[in-house]
Amino acid sequence: PASFSRKWLVDELRTKLRFNGCVFSDDLSMEGASVIGAMPVRAQRALEAGCDMVLICNNREAVLQTLDQLHVTVDPVTAARLNSLRSRSHLSQAQLLASGQWQDYRDQLYRYWDGTQFTV
Repeated sequence: PASFSRKWLVDELRTKLRFNGCVFSDDLSMEGASVIGAMPVRAQRALEAGCDMVLICNNREAVLQTLDQLHVTVDPVTAARLNSLRSRSHLSQAQLLASGQWQDYRDQLYRYWDGTQFTV
């Protein structure tokens, strides 16, 4: 999985594509991630590879185990990326859907879509 690949996360995504947003891991509970080891090891490896957030879905026991065993210091760059996820505006869903910027993005997505309608 790309979540464990510094080449993909740092070299390609951050450096080549200049992405400076927050990177979420794949679901570390997925079978393909099991080759890395126990859940805390998977989380550590994903963070070392360049993920800012790790996802452990539908496995409460693994989440608790990871929280107990994983100790992470968040560097200032990662902290800024995580902080950027916080909403600075307090738009309702109706206000968001009515905004010109939302409509422009939606229209761009429709251009790349295969023609099937989807709802938001």
